[in-house]
Amino acid sequence: MTATKNRDLFLDIAKGLAIILVVVGHVIQGSAQNFDDLLWFRVIYSFHMPLFVFLSGAVAAIAFKSDRIEEGVEAALQQAKTRIAKATVRLLLPFIAWCLINQLIYHHSDSVMAALILAFRRPDTALWFLLAIFYCVVLAELFNIFFSVIYRLSTRFGLKEAVKWIADGRVQIALMIFIWWSIREHTPRGAGLSLIRSYFIYYVLGIGFYKYVYLKLSTWKYLPAWIIFIGLIPFWSRTAIDNMDASILLPSVLIYFYAGIVALSGSFLILSIAKWIAQTHIKVLKSFLVLCGQLSLGIYAIHYFFLAYPPKVLTPLLVSIVLAYGINRIPVVRTVLLGEKGWL
Repeated sequence: MTATKNRDLFLDIAKGLAIILVVVGHVIQGSAQNFDDLLWFRVIYSFHMPLFVFLSGAVAAIAFKSDRIEEGVEAALQQAKTRIAKATVRLLLPFIAWCLINQLIYHHSDSVMAALILAFRRPDTALWFLLAIFYCVVLAELFNIFFSVIYRLSTRFGLKEAVKWIADGRVQIALMIFIWWSIREHTPRGAGLSLIRSYFIYYVLGIGFYKYVYLKLSTWKYLPAWIIFIGLIPFWSRTAIDNMDASILLPSVLIYFYAGIVALSGSFLILSIAKWIAQTHIKVLKSFLVLCGQLSLGIYAIHYFFLAYPPKVLTPLLVSIVLAYGINRIPVVRTVLLGEKGWL
């Protein structure tokens, strides 16, 4: 098996593990009034959505080529147009479609239009993750256009060092993180744009990880993530300020980064498990997780309808897999509901 196939398998397995954690977390949340006090809920919720965003960035890394900025601003604009159009079908269309389905079933709003408006005003009432990733794709393309402009200006004025640095993908990753960290609190909040304030950095880190780090990491090198996560997770709380229980005393700098460190260390813990599974010969487990990963969008959208059905976790997960698989067999429906243009 080639390295590329191994990497694809790894991503599918990681997404499979991630979506199973999402289902488990939602089942716990819907089954107990004191879910915020339950250990497994706190563990899962501390990193499961950052992990999904991180993996979305890792998938985007397959097409990430830093030297494309050398092709010019016009080429960057054309690339942005193409990728945003694809993201509209892949993410925005299913976001809208499932919003309409929820409205037709539950009548949360007075009308379909009111439901759509609410979904963009409060994405947490819909499949907010799809909207968040869509905005991440758009923002990444805007950065690519910006880097193309910088490259052209640097070339025009003979700034050889600047030309060299800006064409380096690692520099582009670092600049995206630094610039976004600097301006994110001053960006708009409307239409769900506030979602990318924290999540875009995970998206970019996912690109950097898959492009420049993944192949260099053996399984044992993930061990520090296990140690950090196990050491910090007892103090994590969804409802606390900065997600940190007041009972722990840390320097203010660590408090500021606490939630992010927990999310990343937890994500790398799951990534290490995914890598180990990808390298084993347990075919049934690998095939099941790969299927879950490939159908993760469908599972994410469908499992909500079956959370209350016993046996817990198994029913919403397995029914979602079956329905998502069936939807994927119907060309137009799979495009509208799952953003898929072709079969897996």
